[in-house]
Amino acid sequence: MKLFSFGKEKKQEGFVFQIDDVFALKGDGVVVTGRVTEGVIRQGERAVCVPGAGTSFLCAIERMEQPDPRHQGQFLHPKEARADGPCGGHYALMIPGRDKSDFRSGDRLVPAGSVPLDEPQLMIPRPCKGFLFQIQDIFSIRDVGTVVTGTVKNGSAGIGDIVSFGHVPGETVFTCEIKSIDGKGSVDGGIGPVERAADDGSCRYGCALTLDEPESRRFRVGEYLFIL
Repeated sequence: MKLFSFGKEKKQEGFVFQIDDVFALKGDGVVVTGRVTEGVIRQGERAVCVPGAGTSFLCAIERMEQPDPRHQGQFLHPKEARADGPCGGHYALMIPGRDKSDFRSGDRLVPAGSVPLDEPQLMIPRPCKGFLFQIQDIFSIRDVGTVVTGTVKNGSAGIGDIVSFGHVPGETVFTCEIKSIDGKGSVDGGIGPVERAADDGSCRYGCALTLDEPESRRFRVGEYLFIL
């Protein structure tokens, strides 16, 4: 099995949501209203907010709401928001774990992974000094676990270390153990097992981490494993 696929990009299913207004929710989160100008957004999807000024950040679309065109004063809760949908593609999106001040009229939501984040540290609970690994590809290996390939952005981790994932606001962080590491010491390919993953030496061009988490669907391309 070829674990490394650096340089190959997964096709992104695009969308653009233009924010018109922002409202605070009671408890936690916000509602942003606006229009889908391109593509389709699905409930539960991750998105990047690209502000007119400031830094971009990751968020999650928890629920959607739209006026019912057939019944005045009533609302629909669709599973997806479409540019070609009713009411000219206008929707309200519920986003957990963010503040009203995070969004402004004119900001855009686009697919996670389609644009670089200005500050990856915004994706984890607090600034990460221990280990930060950006996932580029994900594989599931029966009776073994999950293999993630990518690059070490900061720090180092070794076999047996516990790493965390799950830093989207409103999402529960979970942990898993590194079972093995394969280094990638050149642009052309890997060099085999190594003891530690770091941003230099045998892992300076990336590496593959085998994790003891059997559900590969819990991880997402473009996001991060970390040790705080």
